Amino acid sequence: MVKNIFIGITLSLLSFTTVFGQTDPNRVKWHEPFDIYVGPKVGVTYSNFTKVGGDPIIWGMAGGFVQVYFTDRFGMNVEMNYSHQGAKNVYHTTSSGEPSGPYLYRMDYINTEYKLKYYITKPVCVFAGFHFGTLINAKTEFEGVSPKQITNIRKQLHRQASVLMGASYETEKWVVDGLYCFPLRRVANKNSHAEEILGNAAQNIFMLTFGWKIKVF
Repeated sequence: MVKNIFIGITLSLLSFTTVFGQTDPNRVKWHEPFDIYVGPKVGVTYSNFTKVGGDPIIWGMAGGFVQVYFTDRFGMNVEMNYSHQGAKNVYHTTSSGEPSGPYLYRMDYINTEYKLKYYITKPVCVFAGFHFGTLINAKTEFEGVSPKQITNIRKQLHRQASVLMGASYETEKWVVDGLYCFPLRRVANKNSHAEEILGNAAQNIFMLTFGWKIKVF
């Protein structure tokens, strides 16, 4: 399914490039093919769980990117970053039907993102692609007792896989973008204790980032 989505996104953006790129052959080009930029990025991540309630976690993120233009209107970014995600004030129902909580879920990811970009105007583009997150740390804290009960749940959770969509505004020196990740899989591994608690809950992710562009070629 992921492969089919990727092919669909690619063909859609290529068709936009073909149609709009030929509307005015005499205009000044916005970007040169195979110009390459690299740079660092910092920003904010907003994340929460579906289906189990609770409040979102808002945290910082940081990473870097490589950007290449294939045509005047069409380009691609490959990015890697660290993000802290999860949810807080989550309540679960015990086997006796009583509410239990609140719980804090804290997860740390190393993310890789692939973005296919289409430029509507020189500084404004829309993009779509994939977000994959490798889980490096995951803990749940039961805050209803003192001291807090902290449990390591890293081995009970899936890697992240999402379709991302967003928009950006960029100049020759910097770029600001915002994106949302549509989850393709649930949080918990099958037949794990986390599945008994979280069920089919998935993770919503919003990101707002600022990056510095350094031209390589």
